[in-house]
Amino acid sequence: MSPTIYSINRGINRPLQFRGLKAQYILYAGGMVLGNLLLYAILFISGLSSWVCLPLCGGLGVAGIGWCFRCSRIYGEFGWRKKRIAAMVPTVLRCASRRLFTQL
Repeated sequence: MSPTIYSINRGINRPLQFRGLKAQYILYAGGMVLGNLLLYAILFISGLSSWVCLPLCGGLGVAGIGWCFRCSRIYGEFGWRKKRIAAMVPTVLRCASRRLFTQL
């Protein structure tokens, strides 16, 4: 009887990553690609020349994927949650009276 060899998954508790895109940005990039395909189809069917449709959809695609890579690099796997939470932290705390501390 030969011994059974099991492979160990060493990617446990790490965020999903594909070519630098982390976590939810993979879905955003895929959605942008599908949206660009749909936009191209709509523009082409409506009668616009393909010489106009291709640069327009290509430019929007490059800008959208660039935005996904930029946000993935800046915010990481947690997305804009970091930015929203940082905006909610007050910069200054003011207390007009000492009543809060004297009632302890």
